[in-house]
Amino acid sequence: MGTGAPRGFGRHARRGSWLVVVLGLVGANAALDGTPWATALYLAVVLTASAVAWIGIGRGPGRRVRVLIALGVTLSAVGDVLWELLFRNGMSIDVSVADAFYLSAYVMLAVALTIMAGAGGQSARQRFDGWVDAVIVFVAVLAVMWDLTLAETLSDSSQPLLARLIWALYPALDAALIGLVFRVVTRSARDRGALAVAAGAGCWLASDVGYLLADDYAAPTALLGSGWMLGAVLLAVAARSRVDREPGHDVADAERGGFGRLAVCLGALLVPGTIELVRDLSGAEQTPLSVFGASLVLVLLVFLRTARLLTAEAEARALVRVQARRNAALAAHSSDAVAVIGRDGELLSPPAQLAGLLGVEVTPDFAAGDLMHRAGLDPAAAREVFAQAVAGGGAVVSAELPRRYRGEELWVGVRLVDLSSDPDVGGVVVHATDITERKRAEQTLAHQAFHDGLTGLANRALFTERIEQALRSNARHGDTAAVVFIDLDGFKAVNDSLGHQAGDALLQQVAQRLSSVVRAGDTLARLGGDEFGLLLAQVDDVAEVTAAGERLLAELARPVRIGQQYVTVSGSVGIALSESDATADSLVRDADIAMYAAKTAGRGRLVVFDPDMRSALVERRQLERELQGALAGGELRLVYQPVMSLADEAVVGFEALLRWYSPVLGNVPPDRFIPVAEDLDLINEIGAWVLREACSVAAEWRGRHPGAAGATMAVNVSAVQLASPDLVEQIIGALAASGLPAGALVLEVTETALVRDPDGAAERLAALRALGVRLALDDFGTGYSSLSYLRQFTVDVLKIDRSFIATIDGPQLPPIVRGLVDLGRTLDLEIVAEGVEHDDQRALLRQARCELAQGYLFAAPMEADDAELFLLGRAATAPTADETASA
Repeated sequence: MGTGAPRGFGRHARRGSWLVVVLGLVGANAALDGTPWATALYLAVVLTASAVAWIGIGRGPGRRVRVLIALGVTLSAVGDVLWELLFRNGMSIDVSVADAFYLSAYVMLAVALTIMAGAGGQSARQRFDGWVDAVIVFVAVLAVMWDLTLAETLSDSSQPLLARLIWALYPALDAALIGLVFRVVTRSARDRGALAVAAGAGCWLASDVGYLLADDYAAPTALLGSGWMLGAVLLAVAARSRVDREPGHDVADAERGGFGRLAVCLGALLVPGTIELVRDLSGAEQTPLSVFGASLVLVLLVFLRTARLLTAEAEARALVRVQARRNAALAAHSSDAVAVIGRDGELLSPPAQLAGLLGVEVTPDFAAGDLMHRAGLDPAAAREVFAQAVAGGGAVVSAELPRRYRGEELWVGVRLVDLSSDPDVGGVVVHATDITERKRAEQTLAHQAFHDGLTGLANRALFTERIEQALRSNARHGDTAAVVFIDLDGFKAVNDSLGHQAGDALLQQVAQRLSSVVRAGDTLARLGGDEFGLLLAQVDDVAEVTAAGERLLAELARPVRIGQQYVTVSGSVGIALSESDATADSLVRDADIAMYAAKTAGRGRLVVFDPDMRSALVERRQLERELQGALAGGELRLVYQPVMSLADEAVVGFEALLRWYSPVLGNVPPDRFIPVAEDLDLINEIGAWVLREACSVAAEWRGRHPGAAGATMAVNVSAVQLASPDLVEQIIGALAASGLPAGALVLEVTETALVRDPDGAAERLAALRALGVRLALDDFGTGYSSLSYLRQFTVDVLKIDRSFIATIDGPQLPPIVRGLVDLGRTLDLEIVAEGVEHDDQRALLRQARCELAQGYLFAAPMEADDAELFLLGRAATAPTADETASA
């Protein structure tokens, strides 16, 4: 993972913090409604928003807009203070000096939005059309405001004319702001500043309308105050955002689709009719004059906008046709040929260009089938490529087709793409090129060299010869050669689970992918089995070779489709650079040693050869020899670490952990010998023994101690085991031999094990769940951490990796840990925190409602007898199996 993930997480965390603050303010305002504290909170928020707006204006592009927004927020805040002073002193607040500040705030925001709407590199047509759309929205909103409050406000003869006019200005200006916001947002929906202004103006509009509809003007409700307060906060946020762009920065967003524009225009036409319908249904007095006026204005505006949309659409189609004619003229004078063929095989374009390329004479009744026969193409092969293009759904299909014409073997290269859905094309576009000369050159080279029969790559003999040639050349010129040795990780599991045919298909696709990132002058070879080699004949430094190796690893990381399913393999890469006394054999050997070092370090890695690695290889070989007889010699054993309930410190289960003490090597850690066991194909045998032993011990504990009847036993399953078709039978045998209930066994798998062969893993996990075995996703968060896997693979337990628990070192639970806990609870999974070592970690996890934990705070991994004693000491309060299931 790169640095992008932490930054992205920080942005989401900050947004979440803002949301919590805003919701807290709104809640506090509602809770304090009717008290002096509510007024104090309101004024504190709006004045703080004003200060924040000024602090965030800064310099650079868009400063003028930010100043205007900050000024608008400040004027509104000053109006709030004046209104409160007038109200507290018993003075009239119907129309006061506070209204001058409020209305000035609207004007400042309107000016800022107007500047924002005019910025950017739009054409004159786009600017005019955008303003027409804004006016349509303004008229529609104003019509609604007229029906809701403006008509009643202006006709209320009990109020002075000045008061009515000033009150009516508020929703009218709100409608203007909504129109301007629509103009700005439609230019760029991703402009966060514009969206903040839109949300702020919307809050003010809602509160203004509510205020005018309220019975008591002197005592605004908490809801209205929250709207004004939230609007001020959002506008302050907008002042801190980049709400303006330099002209030409986002050059001319493409003219939006005609249907989208028509939807806005026609939707506005529904407003007057909707108002009249609502009045009719509610029995309110009809207002035909206002409805007619609004309808007339909207019809005129919509007619203007529709006419311009249709004109723009016609111009765009004409431009496309001109471009098509231009392309056709260029194609007519090209050495290649372009043709369009219908899905039914009918030739839709003039055949002259394609016939000329193939050397075929054109006749009046010329057809696509005639073209294939006369050109000497294999009709079956041509139809197969054509069918692939039709089935490709618009994807480009490339092929090289042989043909026999006048006794010669010729070749034509074709690229097909199905554009039947394009009304200007209406068929499959075929681009043909005569590649005879290139194919003859390739055939000549093929006869001069040896190649691997499966992949078509150079074989070991040719690879060795090319290395020797490079070393001889470099000896004369003082250059350096490099060998990159690639060994596939997980290939054997694919071979064993899907069969050798699938393995061959995988090798072929891997060879194709590796070939796609190799330079033309380098030699890629299959050295045998799942091993590949890359020769870089001349390199400047090790960085150049490392970059080549990284490209190979990147290609191997992508899933490979085999038949109807996808599999994932990785690669271990070793690199060796030539010295003055290097030979082909020594260079390949050193690269092989580096590859083994990469595989030992964790696979999917790249390691550059170091002379000290020769001793490491000797150690690896010794480890392999000792491990061969470890199981038969009784050198493997299991230790058990308890899983504790954080609620009552009771033991709810154990995790069985594999240990190896070698008489020759001493204690060997699992992360060192487990990968070797996988490479030697010993992991299935060892894994079956672990299952039998763990189930037997768990069954004995449950039988001897009634208090431990609910305890579970967790066993780790490696990626190779999960890919084995024998896993389900091994588990059935272990449960049957021990008498352990299936529900007491928990199988722990990692995310990496699931993504290697998702379909095969899903099949085996489903079979295990059918037995009643519980499944745990181990080390969650350290791998792919994809919710799709939690949906695809139904698991019961989510184990949070110890690396995340180690970050708990303060009074608060880190957000990533809390997020993992909340995710598990949301998905109704049992959550286990691994690696708990301190009381503070336990306390915070308990507060977060994490159910279970394991780690050295409770107990280190123990031998079976010690674990049984530990279980007896804690089992008195342990929940039973029924209690665990009900929880």
